[in-house]
Amino acid sequence: MTVGETPVTVVGTVVSEVALKRVGENEHELATFLLRASERKYDKEKSGWYDHRVFSIRVKCWRKLAATVHDVLRRGDPVIVAGRLFVSDFETSDGQARSVPEIEAWAVGPNLMLCKATVERERAEPGRSPATETTWHPPVPAGAKPHAQAGERVQAA
Repeated sequence: MTVGETPVTVVGTVVSEVALKRVGENEHELATFLLRASERKYDKEKSGWYDHRVFSIRVKCWRKLAATVHDVLRRGDPVIVAGRLFVSDFETSDGQARSVPEIEAWAVGPNLMLCKATVERERAEPGRSPATETTWHPPVPAGAKPHAQAGERVQAA
């Protein structure tokens, strides 16, 4: 994370098609879709649930996550998205300034409260079995120092 970054997790429904394109010099994959989160309230008088406030946000996924999201998700799928919240500013064709909330996702998954999913594990590293792997550790960028694992001691610099 960076200073000032706003981490967020949003639970909602995919309400658009997942668009996939290649961007930049290296043609990295970028998948985008709209996510809608709806509050539901119970009305005692009517003995039923109704939609209350609604929040919509654009989700951006990069590289491997983008490809997987594009292959797996469809409009109407219930999902949980975790990532970095920010606002994109742009100008309309008639010159009006607009802002759109976005999440740059680092994780996207099905909401298992509302659907069933089958997990397909990637090939494991040599000597490791994905079926017995109990912990997940995010990849460490080149040149960065890895964080201590559970039970490891960290030496001060």
